Order: sequence, then structure tokens, then C-alpha cells
Amino acid sequence: MSLRDLIGDDDLPAGTLRELREVFRRRDVPDDIKRRYISLRARQQQLEQQLDDTSSALDDLHEQIKARKRREQNLEKRLIYNEKTGLANHTVLDNDLHSFLNEANSSPAPRDIVVYIIALDQSFEDAKRSLEPSLSDWIIYETGERLKECLPANSRLYHTRETEFVVVMVHNHSGDVVEYYADRFYEEVSRRFTLPKYTISIGCYIGIACHPDHGSSKRSLLRNADIALSNSIRLRRVSTTYRPEMSVAVIEKIELQNSIIKALEEQTIAEINRQFELHYQPLIEIESCSGTVPQGRVVGAEALIRWHHPSHGLVAPDRFIPVAEESGLIVPIGTWALYTASDLLASWGVRNGKGFEHLFVSVNVSPRQFRDEYLLSNIERALSRAQVAADNLRLEITESSIMDDPEDSLYKIHRIREMGIEVSIDDFGTGYSSLSYLKRFPIRSIKLDRTFMRDLLTDKATMSIVKAICNMAAGLGIEVIVEGVEQYEQIQYLWDLGCRRYQGFYFGRAVPEDLFSAELDDWSMEDSSHGA
Repeated sequence: MSLRDLIGDDDLPAGTLRELREVFRRRDVPDDIKRRYISLRARQQQLEQQLDDTSSALDDLHEQIKARKRREQNLEKRLIYNEKTGLANHTVLDNDLHSFLNEANSSPAPRDIVVYIIALDQSFEDAKRSLEPSLSDWIIYETGERLKECLPANSRLYHTRETEFVVVMVHNHSGDVVEYYADRFYEEVSRRFTLPKYTISIGCYIGIACHPDHGSSKRSLLRNADIALSNSIRLRRVSTTYRPEMSVAVIEKIELQNSIIKALEEQTIAEINRQFELHYQPLIEIESCSGTVPQGRVVGAEALIRWHHPSHGLVAPDRFIPVAEESGLIVPIGTWALYTASDLLASWGVRNGKGFEHLFVSVNVSPRQFRDEYLLSNIERALSRAQVAADNLRLEITESSIMDDPEDSLYKIHRIREMGIEVSIDDFGTGYSSLSYLKRFPIRSIKLDRTFMRDLLTDKATMSIVKAICNMAAGLGIEVIVEGVEQYEQIQYLWDLGCRRYQGFYFGRAVPEDLFSAELDDWSMEDSSHGA
């Protein structure tokens, strides 16, 4: 028997090989002892090598975990701190103000809370157009530093928008003290900024609201401070403290604006109506998956847009939606979709005895539409116009839309949730794919991207990814909705992972409103090929 027969084919370090050769050649040691020693020594060396490899792998994994934590910490900072100033943003303001008000309302001693909204005037926008971005960013940063320097005790500063700061003071203040600090803030902001080639002065306007005189909730205080700010800008006054009569003027202005917008929207929507329509695909909640077909019920529908071009006929969504997104036309089209889906919900609501009142319609919000400054008001008008309950409407937003601007996204989603509308993350798994990020957003569900269905039952990597997403979602209390289901075997596999809501050709294709409403009357889950 040779030495190679004893140690096998594994490569061993040169030093170990020399040692084993010496043992192998010795004549004063019995052969069975030599064989046993050589085998044990070779095995020891192999285990040491495996240990080294495992240690290296653990080091690499540790570095990956640290890198991931750094990324999550950076994102968390972006979500609660303004990148330009490092100051807390509106998310922290909402939480802090809520706590301040709870303490003030439960305190036996009177405790006043004063909210100042400080907005830079047009001179900053004028300077920004002529300055390098780094210089305009420095002005914003320096403005925050100046305001911090003159804050009294028990006060906090927030940077809520690019040109807007908020100060919250918790004190027993007289009216004179409130005005005194408003003047201090103005003086600090308007001091000259000395740049390499310029000396610039930036002005500001300030709106003030005080608890309890001007509101007992965070929403009323911030709204009334904002109304006072609008009054300061309109009258070109340095600061204005809220008065109830200001709300009347603001309401009249809003009503006029809404009338103009409504007149324009009616013309736009009438034109879109001639060429576009919504089709509706059922969303099914499975209650049992033990037989040959799943048992469940229709709980809602996704509204999917279709375009009947005057000369080209039916145009596929994947052809016209990217063009509409790029051109900006997706915004009025998306608004029309909100109105149309709300009208369908209203029609369901009046069909007494049909049991449609619990159903919801889910409407997609494109990235550009999500960034639109009128999104929130358009949603409110659509619900008000149709007189439907907010919880019957769902909105679907893609991962990329949210992560483009996490701070603005967090603000908008909170506002949408305050309206009573649930939010789903669409096409989940194709973008950032991190529930650790999305847990910071008040979302109800995620929609697993349909691409996972292609090889769910044949590809182990796809199975592992889907299982990980389902487990993390369950741990965070987020519902997983599965899109693109075409086979019962897919449902069985996903049912075992805890998924209960599904969409796909297995249950039905997207159909026009009249056909979808008619089918709701006798929709049967026993015939699961219905509509496929």
C-alpha cells in the first residue's frame, strides 16, 4: 500500500506531506500504527483546512451583514433626516408634536406649544438659478445652523421641505415672547451670506399657530400655522399669527381653485373617455386548498387600463404606458382612472342586496403620477365626487416610485393612509426587494411580481426567494398578494407559505366593467377556470 492510498486524493500542505512520508518510511513502527497515524493526521489537516475555509466564509458573511446594516442605517437616516441639513424631517415632527400635545393635554399645569413655519422667500429661488448647486445647498445648510443657534430651551427645529423649516417651542409664552422669537428667526435667516464672488440676502416668511388657542391636534396646529404662513406671503409681512377669519379666505380661494381645476378636468376626462377604458381582473381570497380546486371568494379587482386608438386599434399597455409616463400624459390618464374606478365603486354601492359593498378596486399609480404635487388632492376629489368609502379604494405603487424619494414617499403614503385608503407595493421583488426598507412605510400588502410564477415549481432559487419574501412579510404583518397565477399547483405551493390572495388567468382575465359586474352576480369558485 502506498502513501497516496492512505491519504486519498486531497492535496495536503508540503510540510504535512514530508512529515507523513517520514512516518511511512520508518521501520521501527508497526504498519497498522503507521496507517492509523497517517490517516488521522491527514484527516486532521483536512479538517483544519475546512475550518480555515469556514472561518473565511464567516468573515465574508460578517462583512456583508455589516455592509447591509450600514445601508439600512443610511436609508433610515434618509427617511427621518434631511440630507442637506442633517435636521429631522416631517416624519419626526409628526411624532414629536403628537407627544408634545399628549403631554400638554394631560399636564395639570398650563403648557403652551408654539409652531412656527419658516419659508424662504423668492430671493432664494432667484439666487438658486444663478448659483452652483453646492452653493445653494450651503445656503440651506447655513440657514438651518443659524436657526439652531437662536433656539430657546425646550424647542426643536425641523427641515420639512427644501425651503421650509419648522420650529416647535414648548413653554408658557406670552404673545410678546412669541413675536420676539419670530423676529429673531427672521433676523438670523436674512443676515447676508458671503460667498466667494457674491454677497446674498435671503428673506423669509413665518406662520405661527399656538396650542391650545389655535388647535389641540397636530393636524390643526400645522394647518393653521400653514394658513398663517400663506397670509404672511400674500400680505408680504414678516410673520403672522393665525386668526380664525384667515380660514374663511383660504377656503374661498381653494373653492375657486377647485372650480377652475374641475372645469379643466371635465374637458380632459371627457376626451380620455372617448379612447380609454378600464378592465377589471378579479382578486380572489382562498379559504381552502384541500380539494381538487381552491375554495374562496372574490374580494376585489385590479383596474387595468386599455387604449382603443382611433386608427391603430387596441394598443397594448406595455407599448403606450412607457410613452405616457415619459411625456407626462400618464398624470391625467391616471387621474381619469381614479375617477372611473371610484364611479364603479359608487355603482356597486347602490346595488342593494348584491353584497358588493365589501369589494374594493385597486388602481395603479405610476411613478410620475406618484411624484405629481396634485396627487393627494386628486384622490380626495375622486372619492368626494363619487361619494364612496375610502376603504373600498386601494392604490398600488411600485418599489422604484417609493425609493426615488423616500422622504416625500413617506409623507404621501401617510397622508393616503390618513384618508383611509390602503396602499400596496406592486411588482415586489423586481426592485430594491428589501422588506427591511418597506417596513418603515405604512403599507398593507405587497404584490409578488408575476415573473416569479414562470418557474416557481421548477427552479429552486425562485422557490427560495419566494419563501424568504413570504416569511419576512409574515414577520412584519404585511400581506402577500400573488399575481400571474395560472396553475392550481402554484396555488397549492403558495398556500403552504401562507399566501391567501391571488390574481391571474387561473381565476379570470381582465374584462370590461359591465361584464365584470355581471359576473359578480354568479361568480363560482368551484369553476376555477372561469374567465381564463
